[in-house]
Amino acid sequence: MSRSDIKSNVLQLQCEPIECVRIGFVGLGVRAKRAVHRMMHIEGCCITALCDLVEENIAEARNIIAEQGGKVPETYSGNEGWKELCRQSDIDLVYICTDWASHADIAVYAMQQGKHVATEVPAATTVADCWRLVDTAEETQRHCIMLENCCYDEFELCTLNMVQQGMLGEIIHAEGSYLHDLRERIATNDDGGRKWSNWQVEFMNSHNGNPYPTHGLGPVALAMGINRGDRMKSIVSCSSKTVGDNSLQGNMNSSIITTEKGHTILVQHCITLPRPYSRSFLVSGTEGFAQKYPVPSFAFAPDSDNMAMGEECTRLMEQHRHPFVAMYKQRGEELCGRRWIDYAMDSRLIHCLRNGLPLDMNVYDAALWSCLVELTDISASNGGTPVEIPDFTRGQNCPDSKKIFS
Repeated sequence: MSRSDIKSNVLQLQCEPIECVRIGFVGLGVRAKRAVHRMMHIEGCCITALCDLVEENIAEARNIIAEQGGKVPETYSGNEGWKELCRQSDIDLVYICTDWASHADIAVYAMQQGKHVATEVPAATTVADCWRLVDTAEETQRHCIMLENCCYDEFELCTLNMVQQGMLGEIIHAEGSYLHDLRERIATNDDGGRKWSNWQVEFMNSHNGNPYPTHGLGPVALAMGINRGDRMKSIVSCSSKTVGDNSLQGNMNSSIITTEKGHTILVQHCITLPRPYSRSFLVSGTEGFAQKYPVPSFAFAPDSDNMAMGEECTRLMEQHRHPFVAMYKQRGEELCGRRWIDYAMDSRLIHCLRNGLPLDMNVYDAALWSCLVELTDISASNGGTPVEIPDFTRGQNCPDSKKIFS
């Protein structure tokens, strides 16, 4: 099917409300079992199917459901089990937590079976697969959201609130990253009980760019109105040499994105050097500045040298607290501790599906943020050559960024 044959865009897709969202999980590793636990505590949803290649994972997920008084779900295994799950009639949402390279295939097939899709990050690892996600979502008119939990963190939401209120002015530059010392995990293949091969390391062994861009990029892209009045136009990416015992291609990757409006975004990735955890998250506008790491702080014109930190920063965050924090943080912390942002993300997804609302993030966000996996590789492998970034919305991006996360 050619792209000209595809139906209307899905930027503000609204589907029929679903009274009780029936969920099928594909992939039941560490992150998925946490999601199963969360969903058992969210009103208006139930889990009707489970699928994994490891029988022990299926048993553990079933136990979580049983402990919360849920009905026994259908279960699938084997290489084609995920297709059987996607064809099951009493499923509204397929929740994908498999290895990165399989996300797009499962998502496309699920949408073709009439299911909405939520997929772990990244949603795809190639530009071609990103287009497949967009084409299929438009053809089927099904939701496809990438589960980027960092968009729901408290400081990021507060900053988004300030941006939408005009407090930071026009956002000229932003920074986001994934800087995480994972050397021990890489060396031991241990991810809190991993029962499968370390496919993340296997993927990164042959990748010379940023294989995991969305944690840093997602929140700043929303703050900058990307796909909502502006778009990412081109990228330049460079990787350092590889040092130490790891076999990954390059210890540090840095990429600079230029937008159509002439704004810039710095995105970085490093998991093999001894540095503190950081997602950077920096937003710089004509009227103000926000930075989360290493110390949360704000600054505003005309006295930008007077940084609001500590108690003053806390006061500002409380004053401009995003409604989602008030709605979900306390209950989320009771269930998930510091991972309360996952609870907020899932709760919002179920709320939107139950009420027939557009999702906070759409398939165009999933495709755009994920396409950097391949594009950074292309640029870095060619000495930092600029690479054009596709406009997955085909020029139809929504001009009103104030409608997101509201």
